[in-house]
Formats: sequence, C-alpha cells, structure tokens
Amino acid sequence: MILLTGILTAATLCGCTSDKSVKTYLQALLDTSYKNDSSAFVEMKLGSEQEAQALYDQGIDTGVSVFCRRLGVTDEYQEEFRQIYMDMLGKVRYTVGAAEKQSDGSYIVTVSYEKMNVFQPALARHQENVAAIMESWENAPEPLTEEEMVRTVYLEFKNSLMAVLEQVQYSEAADMNVRIELIDNVYTPNADDIVALEKALFDGE
Repeated sequence: MILLTGILTAATLCGCTSDKSVKTYLQALLDTSYKNDSSAFVEMKLGSEQEAQALYDQGIDTGVSVFCRRLGVTDEYQEEFRQIYMDMLGKVRYTVGAAEKQSDGSYIVTVSYEKMNVFQPALARHQENVAAIMESWENAPEPLTEEEMVRTVYLEFKNSLMAVLEQVQYSEAADMNVRIELIDNVYTPNADDIVALEKALFDGE
C-alpha cells in the first residue's frame, strides 16, 4: 500500500527550516495520507485544506486499487472495499518523534509505531467462514451461479476484515528512522524509508 507517492511530490519543504519544522512536516504527510487530517499540512503552508483533501482522495483511489489487486478482488468490487480501506488506514498508530540534523544537511526523524494485526486474523476468519458457506452450498436446493458465489466470497472477506477491525490488536511499539533528505535545497522523505514504514504499519503487504 503505497499511499505517500503523490503527496511526496506535491508537498516539499524548503531548505531553510528547523528541527521542529521537519518533525511537523513528516507529521503533516502522515496525517494527511492516513488520517485525512490536514491540520499540520495547512499549518506548514504545504497547501490548502482542499489541496490536502484532493491528495488524500488520490491516494485512496490508488491505494484501494492496489489493495484489491493484491487480495485478488476484481475491479467491479473495489467500491465495496473503499470505506473499509479508509477505516483501516485511520486506525494506524504512529508517533513522530524528534528530528536530528545530520552533517550532510539531512534530518533523521524517529517514528514510533505499533503494527496493526489485521490481515492474518481476517484471513483465518475468512477461511473458516468460507468453508461453512461452501458446505451450505452443497445442500442448497438450487445451485448458485458463479457470479453469486464470487460475490459471496468477496463480501464475506470484507465482513471478516470489518469484524477484525472493530477490535483490532496491535504489536508492541517499535521505532524506525525516516531520513528527510535535502536535494537541491528542498527537503523530502527518503522513498525507501517511507515504503519500509508503510510495510511496518501492517501485518501483511
């Protein structure tokens, strides 16, 4: 789930800044992308509330497509998963710590996070429920069409995700460093570090 790609190119920070500004900058990117919270984004003058919303919506569009493709969900059912995808992102846990300036002008920002354990328990629940559903199909008075069976399986997985999210569990907190690089007098987060953070927030890709 690569959410921050669009916002990284649209929201950069000029080279004349401070430790506090860099910390707030990363906070703004994360909050806008995951929480749909543009307060820090607007405070940093990275853009307007409307621009932040547009970037969030764009990220959701891309993210839902990738999310569904990796789950094997076909295009016509993507909208069914849009809200639950947004709900899942809104539940991620992270805390942006202090920024420390490096000798090359870049900054290292420590981010504390708790991995969300959602996919593995949802998949286990889904497999158990699908087994029961398939058994009921064998005793059905009339056979279902292939389309009906596919829809039933997809929506059951959606329901399993929803059930797990209602009482989602997290792993113990861990720390990760994100480098905010200075290139041509412009600050932007290191792309590899952002990808690593996004993967660390969830128990599966």
